[in-house]
Amino acid sequence: MIKIAFAGNPNVGKTALINAIAGSKLKVGNWPGVTVEKKEAEFEFKGEKVNLVDLPGVYSLSPYTIEEKVTRDFIIEENPDVIINVVDSTNLERNLYLTMLLKELGKPMIMALNFLDEFEKLNYTLDRLNFEKHLEMDAIPTSAIKNKGIQELLEKAIEVAKRHKEQTHLKYELRFDKYVEEEINKIKEKVKAEPRFEKVREKYSQDFITIKLLEQDSYFLEKLQNEYSIDAEDFAQKGIEVLEDKFDEDAETIFAEARYGAVKGVLARTLKTSMKTRLEFTDKIDKFLLNKYLGLFAFFGMMSLVFMFTFNGSGPLIDWVDGFIADYIGKYVGIFMEGTPDWLNSLVMDGIIAGVGGVLVFVPLLLFLYFFLAILEESGYMSRVAFLMDKIMKNLGLNGKAFVPMVLGFGCSVPAIYATRTLEDEKSRKLTAVMAPFMSCGARLPVYALFTAAFFSRTAGLVVLSLYMTGIIVAILLALILKRFPNFKIDERALLIELPPYRIPTMKMIWHSMWERTSGYIKKAVTIIMGVMIILWGLMYFPNSGDTKSSYLGKIAKVIQPIMKPTGFGDRWETVAAIPPSIVAKEVVVGFMGQVLVDEAEKIETTEEEKTTFMDDTLNQIKGFGVAVKDSVYEMLSFNMAGLFTPPSEEELEEQAGGVVAATAKLWEGDPRASLKAFSFMIFILLVVPCVVTLASIQHEFGTRFMFFVIAVMTIVPYIVSTLVYQLGSLLFY
Repeated sequence: MIKIAFAGNPNVGKTALINAIAGSKLKVGNWPGVTVEKKEAEFEFKGEKVNLVDLPGVYSLSPYTIEEKVTRDFIIEENPDVIINVVDSTNLERNLYLTMLLKELGKPMIMALNFLDEFEKLNYTLDRLNFEKHLEMDAIPTSAIKNKGIQELLEKAIEVAKRHKEQTHLKYELRFDKYVEEEINKIKEKVKAEPRFEKVREKYSQDFITIKLLEQDSYFLEKLQNEYSIDAEDFAQKGIEVLEDKFDEDAETIFAEARYGAVKGVLARTLKTSMKTRLEFTDKIDKFLLNKYLGLFAFFGMMSLVFMFTFNGSGPLIDWVDGFIADYIGKYVGIFMEGTPDWLNSLVMDGIIAGVGGVLVFVPLLLFLYFFLAILEESGYMSRVAFLMDKIMKNLGLNGKAFVPMVLGFGCSVPAIYATRTLEDEKSRKLTAVMAPFMSCGARLPVYALFTAAFFSRTAGLVVLSLYMTGIIVAILLALILKRFPNFKIDERALLIELPPYRIPTMKMIWHSMWERTSGYIKKAVTIIMGVMIILWGLMYFPNSGDTKSSYLGKIAKVIQPIMKPTGFGDRWETVAAIPPSIVAKEVVVGFMGQVLVDEAEKIETTEEEKTTFMDDTLNQIKGFGVAVKDSVYEMLSFNMAGLFTPPSEEELEEQAGGVVAATAKLWEGDPRASLKAFSFMIFILLVVPCVVTLASIQHEFGTRFMFFVIAVMTIVPYIVSTLVYQLGSLLFY
């Protein structure tokens, strides 16, 4: 087995390169003991078994972030057979600093000169032979998008791994300033002569040990103390004093400047750049998108378009999936279940088909949303959002980096919590972790889709956009309150973030991003949510064989109902009963409504259907899908923004598909405040305690006490906001 580790800066196309090599074999999990994402794959290439590991994107190997610790520890502790250092060939000066750090580790290494296509467009030239000679490693030009150099890279990695498999450490020439090299050599000889370092030298290269002692690397010194009982804090003190006196800088800065000097020396001899730059295009766009006056309008305008395309495009497909599950799958499963006991029939039809089917019906909506979000992320725009929001976040005592976890929260709160690690201190992380779950994650979208279809229809996009904005506003207001308390009071820090150049994402990259997220939703629907729906079915079916009003859940909801009446939606026990299951997973609300309102759905008058054969029904579903696709394209291309502001007529509402949407529409039938109550309910679902997986991530990152603090906040806040929305709405509009 040949173990290959991929290392590189963020935004160098490492993930795209990994996907091009590993494809569907790539498995995503977490590193043991920490929750930084781990990607790895095992496959066979030309008779060799290969284990490929994608290390987190880092700028250095200093142990200031968990990502840097993971990368450094993996290379040292796991000792991969070869490292593939992925660099952006159009920005070598910045990328090669990490290369110099990796060389100090003394491990076999080759380089992937990525973005070859962009490099050639810029008319850059690289004396590759000289470049490889100076860096003492092979450098393979690659383009993940164009699928160039992939096989050659893998072949070279295996060749280098085999060549150096038995060697513990390789000797690379580091080429520092002569005064720096003199002190390195002195400390190196001292380390060689010191018996205490014998075991240390087995794991670490001589260069790495020496430089870390001179830099006074706290993480390395701590490891020496804990693992080898060596107190080496003053071991290189004389050399440090000589260097600091000579250069009038601290040792860490001296070595950083020495590495950059080495990088510039290599590039001066090997790289020729043209006057043309890919940043010209980026700068032109950023003049508008990062404008302090127009940038925010552009951002919210862009998100409005995303919601318009998402709802207009997914609407016809949602209707088709709803009919497919209810009229096709439900019909034939019902025929199969004839003659079975009532409880079993109810379990399958009401618990599984209606419940899980009601969740799966919104898969088209998620595909559309994740498609557009993938474009924004892969193009480089999302990094600009952090920069754009910096001034706003400073008012909260945070910088624009804190907005990145919040943006991730729009997809899922779990990675949003883990993304707080990029922040500089614990107080910043905690404040951001409280704010992030208020961002409306993708799991809430099916709930919005259900209630907007039932009560708002054509204004669905506008209503959902207002919910997203509400989450942001509530999070900001809460942060303004919390930052006054000592536990959340943060020293103001300047924003340091890289803005990558804009790139046109490929369909492969977009599809991988959107399908990875949507498939997670589908897996949840057929595993966790199915289990929850069966439990809920039991609570609703027993003890009176399906009488939901007198069921266990109904009785519990009716006890809580008086407390919830100020929110408006508390006058219906069904909406109250939907809240506890939502903490397991927000999508459960949709399936719950499909179960609890099934009796109402059956009362909706429909014309008697003609008897059809299985083949007829199958052909009708295929034709229906074709019509839905055509309507979806038409609705998107119509750019019907005006439709977001047009209320539906009663006739249009009645024409909506049956099942859970039509049943939900009858929750407050005849009540003039029906839409206000529905909106209040969606506000509550937006702000209420997040799913158990998010709570688990908060507990893992910040401890049990902080998790219960978040639960308390996200129980009180939604009640207050929903009550205010309903009571003020009633006063102003009714």
